[in-house]
Parts: sequence; C-alpha cells; structure tokens
Amino acid sequence: MKRIIYMSLFLALVCICTISNAIVTNSSEYINVKVYVFYEDNNNEYNEEKQWLDENINYRKEYININENNELFKKIKKELKIGKNNTPITIVGSTYFVGFNEETKNNIKDAITAYDNADEYGDIVEKTKNNEDVKDLIKQNNQIYKQPKKTNIFLVVLIVLVLIIIILLFMKYIKSKNRRKRVRTHSRH
Repeated sequence: MKRIIYMSLFLALVCICTISNAIVTNSSEYINVKVYVFYEDNNNEYNEEKQWLDENINYRKEYININENNELFKKIKKELKIGKNNTPITIVGSTYFVGFNEETKNNIKDAITAYDNADEYGDIVEKTKNNEDVKDLIKQNNQIYKQPKKTNIFLVVLIVLVLIIIILLFMKYIKSKNRRKRVRTHSRH
C-alpha cells in the first residue's frame, strides 16, 4: 500500500513539474514583440535559425533578405552600430545577434522575454522603415534588455515549494493514519 501511495505522489510530482514547465514554456507566446532576421540567400545558419524559430517559439517575426532590402539593412546597421556583415542578424527591440548557434538561441529567448515583459517596447526596424528617428528609442530599449524580469523562475520555484509542502503534509497524514490503525489493531488483541 505504501508503494502505491509513494508512486502516486511521485507521479503527481512529475505531472505537476511538467505542467509548470509547460506554463513557463508557453509564456513564450510573445504577442507584443516582433523579431527581425536579416539574411542572405543560401545561408545555412539562416535556414537553421528560421526552422528553429518557426518550430519553437510563437511570436511575430519578419525575415528580410538583405539583397532585396539593402538600404534598410544599411540604415539598421548604422543605427544599431553593427560592424559585421555576417548574416543572419537577428534583431529583438534594439538588441541584435550575429550568426546562429546554441548560445544565440538562449539569448534570443532572453531578449524576447525582456521586451515582452517591458511596459513599453519600441520597434526599431519598423520605425527605421518609416524614416523615424530611433536614437531615444534605442536608449530606452537598451534599458529593457539589461534588466529583464525573472517572473517565470519565481513562479516555478513557488510551485515546487508548494508541492513539497503538500507532499510532506500528505506523508505526515498517512503516517498518523497508519499509527492509528496499529493502535486499534493492538488494542483489539
């Protein structure tokens, strides 16, 4: 009987941890944030990044071919002071990432989370397309990414602590119930 109870508790804990992870993962539906990827034709890193973005994260994105939008690419590079010509260049807010690898994946997620949690967020690329001045917006956006909110981690820690307390209380209840059964059994004999 104890094994069944412990297995049930273990399975409940696994399920709850999975659900809490899904809550954090699904918070990646970044409605307000738009991510731009500047790329060149026949770029393997871009193809990998595009596939990863399309499969793993749900948010607005725009893929911009630099051969077809060279003027915009030059303006963005100038405004954000991007010295490299390598692609893909991914832009979230006024944060940019050159190339694509495992570290870039994490950085993109962190930047999206930071901008999504911000009270205000300015779309640098869109404003540049409209020939608007973006210098103040870049300063504002840079403050956003430097201080991302960590509410998701707090939520997971809180859920785990509550689960541990519930499990401990349940185990204490089971022990006390078993003691009462033993006392009744011994008193009958």
